[in-house]
Amino acid sequence: MTVLVTGGSGHLGANLVRRLLDDGQAVRVLMRPESDNRGLDGLSVERAPGDLRDLPAVRAAVAGCAQVYHCAAKVSTARRGEREIFACNVIGTRHVLQAARESGVSRVVVSGSFSAVGHDPARPSDETVPFYPFGPVLPYSWSKMLVEHECLKAGAEGLDVVVAISCAIIGPNDFKPSRMGRTLVDFAGGRLRAYVPGGSSSWRRATSSKAISSPWRKAGPVSAISSAPSSSPWTSSWASSRR
Repeated sequence: MTVLVTGGSGHLGANLVRRLLDDGQAVRVLMRPESDNRGLDGLSVERAPGDLRDLPAVRAAVAGCAQVYHCAAKVSTARRGEREIFACNVIGTRHVLQAARESGVSRVVVSGSFSAVGHDPARPSDETVPFYPFGPVLPYSWSKMLVEHECLKAGAEGLDVVVAISCAIIGPNDFKPSRMGRTLVDFAGGRLRAYVPGGSSSWRRATSSKAISSPWRKAGPVSAISSAPSSSPWTSSWASSRR
């Protein structure tokens, strides 16, 4: 059984690919040849060149796969570049879901974002808190909310799809590095002179890949993944969702 992973060279994807390989899965990775793909070096994976915005390339990558993990996304904290963010995240997700439905994939697990979860100052946020679209929302947050809508539409059309919502991820195999990884590197190197209060949470790499893989188990259509003890690898949650 072949499993497709998009975004396999990113921080989440690189750890998820390793978890799937450890579980004995045959892994195919949709990747852009021009990207920094060091996260896949030395791994026994099938490489499918292509871009999420290219539907024929996505169809070719999905063909013959039993399950799909869609981890790729254009992450941004800027208030510009809306068209690229929309094309990569929303249209790219639509392509993955369409190709999966056409190929008869058994389940798709899509990486959501905590930025598309609502904020309630009176309690911790989870997937039940509605996203409020009329505040100071970044284009990336808008796009990830629309990603969830694409998944819900695909579910209504008969596709088994789960959105696994994660927060900022910290841990190994962060080759590029990620924005959070770069922040920690800058802090350790004395280049981060100050910090400001925030409203987000972060979680360990071990928690996240386990959580992402576990939506193959019984799960609701949209599930927020919280932190777990360091003894339970996060890749197994994402990976075990295939069961």
